[in-house]
Amino acid sequence: MENPRGKDTTIKKNNKFNTFLPNTYVNLAYIFPNISINKDGIIVYTNEDLSRILGYQKKDLLGMDAKEIYFNTADWQNLLKELYDKENVQNFGTILKKKDGKQVECTIEMQVFRDSEGNILGHTGTIKDLNLETDLREKLQIENKRLFSVLEKIPAYTCIYDTNRNIVFANKALKDRFHKLESKKCYKVFYGADAPCEDCQVLSVFETNKPVIKERMQKDNKICEIHIYPFTDADGKKLVLEFGMDITQRKKIEEDLKNLNDTLEVLNKILRHDILNDLTIALNFCDLIETKDEDIKVKVMKALIKSVKLIENSREFEKALNEKLDKNTMNLFDIKSKLLELTEFYPEMNINFLDDCKILADESMIIVFDNIIRNAKIHGNADFIDISLKKIGKYCEISFADNGIGIPDTLKDKIFNEGVSYGPNKGSGLGLYLAKKIVEKHGGEIKVSDNKPKGAIITLKFIGENPYEIC
Repeated sequence: MENPRGKDTTIKKNNKFNTFLPNTYVNLAYIFPNISINKDGIIVYTNEDLSRILGYQKKDLLGMDAKEIYFNTADWQNLLKELYDKENVQNFGTILKKKDGKQVECTIEMQVFRDSEGNILGHTGTIKDLNLETDLREKLQIENKRLFSVLEKIPAYTCIYDTNRNIVFANKALKDRFHKLESKKCYKVFYGADAPCEDCQVLSVFETNKPVIKERMQKDNKICEIHIYPFTDADGKKLVLEFGMDITQRKKIEEDLKNLNDTLEVLNKILRHDILNDLTIALNFCDLIETKDEDIKVKVMKALIKSVKLIENSREFEKALNEKLDKNTMNLFDIKSKLLELTEFYPEMNINFLDDCKILADESMIIVFDNIIRNAKIHGNADFIDISLKKIGKYCEISFADNGIGIPDTLKDKIFNEGVSYGPNKGSGLGLYLAKKIVEKHGGEIKVSDNKPKGAIITLKFIGENPYEIC
């Protein structure tokens, strides 16, 4: 029999009974059949789908005469006549007989298949249970109604586009926002334009099949965060869902915060500059003062020098809190040398250098050390602080053990929170909070424990760096 399309759709194989390709290029019923019947009318292939429809096991169906599954054998004869006249049959309605004798209403799509020499071997295709299809369609319709009911009630606007960028669905929020949708075109509705946007995101999603998130100002001067997603409906039609949230107020607050931060940064620079100048003048005058009590003079000068260094480091401190740290801009921080610098201002410090540790950090780390020591002295009433530095595997560990009043168990989990303070000389509760923030920015850990017989131990832990590897 000639192929009515005039094309040889068979595959050349050594074995003429090898796997066949049906004479069609689109119909999935032939690409994924659930039954194949040879030219003698014997079922030679089936699957679990057909077993479920007819109530047979696969092994029982294989080798069965196909006409036995037909309630009316005349339907079987009519199907064969139409099939071998046209080489394919679509939507052929019939009643099949289940294993228990019950009837099942079905539609059949079939296509003949051939061997490598063009001889017809039989036919293959799909048998569909109409009742099941109807049930599934009804359930799908219920789910669709439920989905669109939810979309209608969402306070953010939601719409669906077809491939021509026509709005085929708009929820209540979108209709209320623009009162009347004078056009179905997205560029007209949202931007008041007569032609598509040059960077049309809807078109991009259709072309790439990838979701897009954008912020755009629309014609009513509202800034929206737009989420655009591709999907396919039950009929295989490509569509795009757009979900838009009004973020105008959020953007205004963000802009106000940015302006406020810029203002504070300028004020901070002015204050740093002016206070640094005043401290420098005070330091110079202090150096000129002649006094019999040189110890007091030295203490005053050390306090002034320390204040100058703190202000000089405050920019690093601000950067560590407000900006993301960039490893490329940080230096190799020698913990030992930095701690030795602090002993000049804190004679009560005792340092035990068990190991030499270096970490990748900026100068704000000095503020961490200073805050921990000052906290122990002022709020913990400590007059002795033992600092140990040791390397454990790839980690550097720094411990500050004091002999003060210690930290109550009820505060141990909160001591690094903002505003938490303790002791007779309570402060602002910012020192240890800021220390924790800086340590975490550098990828480190900070914890507190009890010292014996009294006092507290604050331990910092960082991943150490090999100077040779960094260089």
